[in-house]
Amino acid sequence: MKFYFPALDGLRLLASINIVLLHLRSSNALVYAENWTWLSPVIQAPAFAAGVFFVLAGFLFASKFTDPKRKVLWRPFMLSRLSKLYRLHFAMTLLMFLVLAFKLSSLNGFPSSLNSLFNAFAEGYGKMQNPIRSLFLHFSLLWSVFPKLGMKLNEASWALSSFFLCYALTPWLSQALLKLQQKQIWILLFLVFIPGVLWGILFGNLGNTPTFFFESYSEKYRFFHMFSPVRLFEYVFGMLLFRLYQCGAFEFLKQKYYAQIFEALAIAALYISLFFLNTPSTSWNYINHHSLPIFLYGMLILSLTTKRTVLSYLFSIGPIRAVGRASFYPYLIHLPLISIAWSLGNLNTPKATLYFLIFTYGISTLYLQFKIWKKRKLKKSF
Repeated sequence: MKFYFPALDGLRLLASINIVLLHLRSSNALVYAENWTWLSPVIQAPAFAAGVFFVLAGFLFASKFTDPKRKVLWRPFMLSRLSKLYRLHFAMTLLMFLVLAFKLSSLNGFPSSLNSLFNAFAEGYGKMQNPIRSLFLHFSLLWSVFPKLGMKLNEASWALSSFFLCYALTPWLSQALLKLQQKQIWILLFLVFIPGVLWGILFGNLGNTPTFFFESYSEKYRFFHMFSPVRLFEYVFGMLLFRLYQCGAFEFLKQKYYAQIFEALAIAALYISLFFLNTPSTSWNYINHHSLPIFLYGMLILSLTTKRTVLSYLFSIGPIRAVGRASFYPYLIHLPLISIAWSLGNLNTPKATLYFLIFTYGISTLYLQFKIWKKRKLKKSF
């Protein structure tokens, strides 16, 4: 039996836009919106953090491999993931490398000759921190493990490190979970939260003062945020949710109003939780920033599978789904594009924000549609 949940494409889009707006804000491109007090926490926290992508991915991949007799081949599966995501990451990292080299140079306009262009690049390159090693760390997806060894080129590469760890285990996990009974799945569903909570308690008790491992609060939080093994449990949580859905554990949501109530509670809880986040390094801050939202994302995903809620109808609209299916591409490309956009003009206006989002999501959707067209054309040729 095949499972398809069209509304989840819209959730991808919402989560992706939230993260893009977060990074626009951190680049001072949303200063004009600082007085929008109702929206500021959603962007600053953000409401839909990277964790939603891991829960979503686990849920969707578990829904693809539901036949216990079908053996998922590891090599073809990993190659397909690499083909879909890595090439774009490679290109964007290289682009960011070039952009940074010229930003650090004294170049203030269009170069008058190839020689002046080369000299500007060489000047900027000389000011970069370990440029070749930084490139290697990003290309090898090791920057998230050793961020102090190189400069940040494309921060989104940390997510690929975590995702490829999850992908590497997906063929085995999908088969193993199919063998479990509903009671065993429920037990695992609660157990997968333990590593994240312990991770939060550990970092909450490290304090904000510099240590041997972390020189600042931001450095410590970055490692906490990017650590790949903990993200694996978020992915497994999504897989377990689907298995329970497959076993009929959430059939009650198909009754009138139940799914809408479930959805409203999840969204309200997510929004309220944003006001309890604070800068001090406390265990609750870390748990509230990651483990609690993961649970709420799961509730929201389940409500969207029923096709009985306001968001499920909205997210199932054709154009929204089309852009939503391509929404991981903006995640990979938006940081280099933000740097380029700032070099071209003032990004801190509502019009600039709108144009940036239209351009970023427009080219991402066209890129995905081109890949789909190319794949179909290749199939017809055989």
